[in-house]
Amino acid sequence: MKENESDWELDPEFEKRDALRKAGIPVEIARTDQLLIRETIDSDISELYRIGTDQAVRKYIAPMQPTLEEEIVYTKAYVRHMYAFYDFGLWTVLEKDAYGQERVIGRAGLFPSERLAGQIEMGYMIAPECQGNGYGKETAETVLRYAFNVLDLEKVHLFAEKENKASVKLAETLLIKVPGGQKEKWQDLAHFWWENQNFS
Repeated sequence: MKENESDWELDPEFEKRDALRKAGIPVEIARTDQLLIRETIDSDISELYRIGTDQAVRKYIAPMQPTLEEEIVYTKAYVRHMYAFYDFGLWTVLEKDAYGQERVIGRAGLFPSERLAGQIEMGYMIAPECQGNGYGKETAETVLRYAFNVLDLEKVHLFAEKENKASVKLAETLLIKVPGGQKEKWQDLAHFWWENQNFS
């Protein structure tokens, strides 16, 4: 991560992202063959809420707000403050079909760790009906690429509950694909992390 505020001010790419946010335009994080990852907009919230409250998903993620109305208020405040302050956050993942249409299928991104002081974690959720298509792996790899190549973060952590076998397997696959990764046991969780080694 940049060492101080003046480093951010000297970064023209950050200035472009900042200008987009101030204009109310979501920053596009990345496009892949199958996916678009961008900052969250208001129209994403109801579908993200549906995914996040699905029984198969909610036990492995931070809880959503009790009602959709509360989630809308919370997410709008999150978008206003998180992206501007950190230049990252949790973003919306969209699937692109053969006709160029896009639909919200999940969320992924980066956030300050509550487990490790001063560190950054990665998280992701993909709608159950869209799992099994490689979207989780593609999303997570893209987030790591953005963290290191664009944001220049020094290290990114991922914690997965051991019973969440799909997430553990995904992270173990990333250890092979992304340089600088390691794994250890952390309390009752599987702890993965990657150190910054720019990759294409």
